[in-house]
Amino acid sequence: MPQEKIAILVDSCSDVPAAVLEAADMALMPMNVIFRDRAYEDRVTITPAEFYRRQATERATTASPTGKHIMEALERIQASGYTHVISVCISAELSGTYQETQLLAADTDLTVHVVNTRSVGIGSGFAAIYAAALRSAGKSFQEIVDEVERVTAQTKVFFYVPSLKYLQAGGRIGKVAGMAGTLLNVKPIISCDAEGIYYPIAKVRGEKRTITKLLALVNDAIGDAKRVNVAVCDGVNPELRASVLEKLKAAHPNVLEWYAGDVSPALGVHTGPGLIGVGVQVLD
Repeated sequence: MPQEKIAILVDSCSDVPAAVLEAADMALMPMNVIFRDRAYEDRVTITPAEFYRRQATERATTASPTGKHIMEALERIQASGYTHVISVCISAELSGTYQETQLLAADTDLTVHVVNTRSVGIGSGFAAIYAAALRSAGKSFQEIVDEVERVTAQTKVFFYVPSLKYLQAGGRIGKVAGMAGTLLNVKPIISCDAEGIYYPIAKVRGEKRTITKLLALVNDAIGDAKRVNVAVCDGVNPELRASVLEKLKAAHPNVLEWYAGDVSPALGVHTGPGLIGVGVQVLD
């Protein structure tokens, strides 16, 4: 059997920390972030810091990576000598990237498996990070596919969103719509359901109580897992991210790997500033 050379392709909304992305030599499919002046490539021609600065005074929208960009990424992968690709995408219920990548991959000579993570942010990114670890361990393409799909089904993500107005404005409200017009100062914690649709897993009044509830949800997700990884990401809220990370590390000293990063501009369009996201990847 010819030797498999496996590439990892991930969309920018999966929020793989930059250092991890670079170390694993992952290929990136950037979402499009559109301000009035032009369209930007998420994490390529606009950084999270620049995006959130502009979002304070300008409205932005998003679009999935163009077919041209996805095809170019696949062509670069093939030209580099790869034969197989694990492609990781955020929930197909939240973006067309999954379907578009599947369609375009069929027109290449590559063997491609596209993972519909049914999640978003680092909840999705964990699939790419795990695929890279399995590749480094010498696992075959099919072994990686099977294991990533298994673990992705038991990966959870939780988002503290200070305001619902960005989700409402962007039309990505999912099952959170029923919270519109709720009592003042109610802070939702949002997750993705089994189909990959946003829903409010908790509604708490005030930020302090909301963070306490967020930590409790993470604790429940970890449960008595023997092997688990945890990540905390933020949308220009580094102090709160550091506080949440510190509390989680103190409560869960047996976590295998800790990750920290920022929330992509394309996600920030729909969540706004101040977001704290926590991903929990249960291996077994």
